[in-house]
Amino acid sequence: MPSAIESNAGSGHLFTKEFSIDETTAGRKLRAFILTKLHETHVRADIITILRQNRVRVNGEIMSDTYILQPHDSVQVDIDNLEAIKGRLRGIDVQVKHKEPGLMVLLKSPGINKQAIEWAGAALEMVSDAFCGEVPESNKLVPWIAVNCVEKAIRSLVILVNSQRLHQVMLDQISSGQVMFTISALCHGKVEQTHVDKTTAESLASAANATLPHTSEEIPYLHPYLMWFKHNDLRFDIFDHVRLNVVSVTESSTAGYLSMVSGKIACSINPGLVLRRLMLELGYPVAGNQSHAKPLSNHRDKGSLLAFTSIEFLSPNQPTNIVVSEDVPPKLTSVCVREAKFFVQKQERAQKEISNMFADTSETDGLDDGLTMVNGKPAAYVTGRKQFCGYIFEVTPDTLIPRPSTETLVATVVELVDQKSAKILDLGTGSGCILLSVLLQTANTSGIGVDISSSALSVAQANSSLHRMGSRATFIQSTFSSFASELASCGPFDIIACNPPYVSASKITRMREAMEHEPLLAFVAEDGGYQFYRDIHSCLSANLSILTGSIAFEIGKNMEKGVRRIFADWTEVAAKRDSRGYLRVLVFKPPS
Repeated sequence: MPSAIESNAGSGHLFTKEFSIDETTAGRKLRAFILTKLHETHVRADIITILRQNRVRVNGEIMSDTYILQPHDSVQVDIDNLEAIKGRLRGIDVQVKHKEPGLMVLLKSPGINKQAIEWAGAALEMVSDAFCGEVPESNKLVPWIAVNCVEKAIRSLVILVNSQRLHQVMLDQISSGQVMFTISALCHGKVEQTHVDKTTAESLASAANATLPHTSEEIPYLHPYLMWFKHNDLRFDIFDHVRLNVVSVTESSTAGYLSMVSGKIACSINPGLVLRRLMLELGYPVAGNQSHAKPLSNHRDKGSLLAFTSIEFLSPNQPTNIVVSEDVPPKLTSVCVREAKFFVQKQERAQKEISNMFADTSETDGLDDGLTMVNGKPAAYVTGRKQFCGYIFEVTPDTLIPRPSTETLVATVVELVDQKSAKILDLGTGSGCILLSVLLQTANTSGIGVDISSSALSVAQANSSLHRMGSRATFIQSTFSSFASELASCGPFDIIACNPPYVSASKITRMREAMEHEPLLAFVAEDGGYQFYRDIHSCLSANLSILTGSIAFEIGKNMEKGVRRIFADWTEVAAKRDSRGYLRVLVFKPPS
């Protein structure tokens, strides 16, 4: 066997490592020999660099890396330990998120195991500017200690310490609930906040026909449900130390629904395991391939859809609360976007198939557009969905089915916003599709949707949640004749959008499908269809301060003269035609 002799070779971290060649290694090429001898301390790329920089000599002379080693040759290699450590670190995807004496928090990517991250902790300390001691070889570093469990498949925040004393300090903090881990996870199903809020460790045990022990004394028999806690060294009431928040719900063509949840977990060094088991017990397993998770059928072998987003703990060095936070990784959000896209595509295919089966021949001013029928019902009510402005919205018999002609109103309001910050009021919001379509197409906008129907407002709120507009859209019950005074404290508004009922009693009789299935409250208006234009004009005229910009109306075919007469004391600023060539939108500004 070759022997190795180390000697200093100048200043810094560079030293010479010498190998003596014997009969067992003679006959090998120099390159292969060096790759074998240095693989424990260097990554391959750095070994190749050493060879290219002529830092390898044989018997004191530089040789080609194809040189065949002879018995009794002496091979000298100039090695920089710091360079070797940095090279190995480049292959470990970790980031330092917090550092203090003897402790650091690292963010690791999936694929990094416990051994690698504990070595990385020591290596990062070694390459820091503060380190001024002797640099050992990379395989002789004393690893730091991971406080919380390191799961290879999970993007995790990991607390590392450099001593047994600090390790015990942090374990005591975890045991006493002073360390809080926050984890985001994508789960199967439509998770209800009310369901998770009322769940307790006791209720889950009871559902498994088990009883939680209330004493620390040894128990002669444990129910199989409780054995899991004991096997994983978890307290029996650990689920009472988890706070769950439902962040979003996305429709999925494969899972039905996917829910993004955020869980705050205390009193455990393995919070990922605790969250997965809790969601499994609740009936909403985390999507993934790990224990207590359930794979997503079109996302198999892609790891776990779960990630740490924050750690909170007390600094062991000073009386300071440390909070390390991270955004939800793009991997999780991209799955939601993809699943929503696939769901829409599936719905579009279904709608197309329905359209091919049932032709819509109605010519009633565009108001029967899209009312393809399935077994005597509008297709949108059969599927519970309707596409509008490129987005999918929930619809029910309590709401009008969105028409293509109304997309002209949305386009007009988007033009009025023109990339400015704007507050929008949507009168007669129904399913909320007009307001939400505007918000989805503009930035720095928010709005309120108003409707007389509480059932319609429930649908609008569901669509707001579907499109994650909860922070930008609000829905309030009111009427066309009272909204301005009732919403005075919510204004002023920059733009009002309104698609009021404008079908006269005589005209609705010719709209058979609409009359039979859709809410007449959303269609019919007295005074030849002009009733609500007059109500809105009167309401605004008495409360002009609620509007600082323009109001955009959808109008029916050949109604422009009547609407213009009603708003004769306002200034008309725009008139827009729909895709069929009908004048569909009028825009007015209030009198000065």
